[in-house]
Amino acid sequence: MASQTVHDGGNVYKRSNLKVIGYCMIVGLLAVTQGLDIGETAGFLAMPRFNQDFGSYSAATQAWSTTAGQQTEMFGLLLGGAIVSSAASGWIGAHWGRRFGIFLGAITAFINPIIQATVTTWPGFMVGKVISGIGIGFGQTFVIPYWSETTPAALRGMMLVALQGIINVFTFVGQCINEGTHGLTTRWAYRGPLLTELLAPLILLVLVYWIPETPRYLVSRGRYDDAVNAMRKLRGPTYPEAEIQEEVKEVMAMDRIEKELEGASRWRDCFQGTDLRRTVVSVIAILCQEFSGIAFITGYGTYFFSISGVTNPFVISVITGLCGIVGSAAAFPLIKFFGRRPILITGAAAQGVSMLTFAIVAVAAPGSKAASQCLAAFVSLFIFSYGATWGAVGPVVLGELSSTKLRSKTLALCYIAGWSADLLIICGTPYLISADYANLGAKVGFIFGGISILVFIWCFLCLPETKDRTLEEIDEMFMNKVPARKFKTYVITKNVQGISVQAAMDVLAEKVAVSTVETVERAV
Repeated sequence: MASQTVHDGGNVYKRSNLKVIGYCMIVGLLAVTQGLDIGETAGFLAMPRFNQDFGSYSAATQAWSTTAGQQTEMFGLLLGGAIVSSAASGWIGAHWGRRFGIFLGAITAFINPIIQATVTTWPGFMVGKVISGIGIGFGQTFVIPYWSETTPAALRGMMLVALQGIINVFTFVGQCINEGTHGLTTRWAYRGPLLTELLAPLILLVLVYWIPETPRYLVSRGRYDDAVNAMRKLRGPTYPEAEIQEEVKEVMAMDRIEKELEGASRWRDCFQGTDLRRTVVSVIAILCQEFSGIAFITGYGTYFFSISGVTNPFVISVITGLCGIVGSAAAFPLIKFFGRRPILITGAAAQGVSMLTFAIVAVAAPGSKAASQCLAAFVSLFIFSYGATWGAVGPVVLGELSSTKLRSKTLALCYIAGWSADLLIICGTPYLISADYANLGAKVGFIFGGISILVFIWCFLCLPETKDRTLEEIDEMFMNKVPARKFKTYVITKNVQGISVQAAMDVLAEKVAVSTVETVERAV
């Protein structure tokens, strides 16, 4: 949907969305770094040279390996860094804007691989993982609001689906890089993959100055002229000036109504009035995503395959990564023709079936070749279904459900909850699957499969449908307390709790009538 044709009063305008797509792709370089980090870090634990440099020698197995405690520390500190930056992003996003947060994400994403590739001690490597987590936290909490606030409603879902697609593609690239280097006997076995993470944040640091701030953030700060100029820059010359002015007026009107009805943007406002519902649904949605088991598979996939008797665990990890890419590609037609609710409900069912199936086979035929083959097959199915549903559409829902004035804070709360859930899973999983502790192995699928059943029920009862709605229309439905299962059929009235949105737009019209005729002429 790089372009669209719109009919207005007998006139036909050919809209080009290439400019906003280009700006979003620049910001999306943070997702490139995240994908590489996910794909490469998970494989380090199974690399002989990495284990020799940072692990300990076992006389029993006559091999070097990292302990369960080290594995927990590695991912735990990464997630701890992500929690810290997610918490800070609420204040940063509200006071300094989305663009500044993206800049911070690029800085940290550039520093962390340098540290990890140059240190020779475990504590030094852990410092790098903390900084890596900080960068990932900034990336998640600023890329989603930037993309959701700048793209037209008809394009928003497709763009946010692309976000997970980028992560999956570069997770796969990272896994392929590991496959090529894991057999090296020098430190370049893991240093080489780490240094590939430098390019994307370097490009972003060069280009971030030229990307516009989001108009919705500028409106929330009372910078109306800047909001119109930013909207012109995002939409480009193929959008009529009147349409750009009208879009900004609607944003201003809804911002004014929200502030009149629900007050200013404070942390406690996330837990008051209609924003409480939006916060609860958003937080539960991200918890559903994390407790699907994806953190376990991406964090310990290669290691899990190796201890479960799967032949060529690195190759299987590459195959599962490819399944994630195919799933992300499948999400594009799905989100275009179907709503958010049916995709996520179906995804919960498919993920639950995948987890339960390989767990049942592990009980029925423990240690058999059939069990290991079943594990590889159904983990691949899980990754595909996650990529096509929760992985791709989850960020779409998070970007749409929160109000504009609280979006940074709501997303900060979401990712604090999400990273905390990841931390619990990442720290607990080694003890669940390891033979030295609970020794569940593939039977851990019973836990995540059972959770997926609960997710299926919650989605059916509580998740609203937001397909093809503008962010302001979603605001109206929440503020008018429309039930979740009626969002799809709700007819927009431009009336919020007795206040006319159109009347507010008319009052604000003079504020949006920005003087810069020369700017408009230059844009044309």
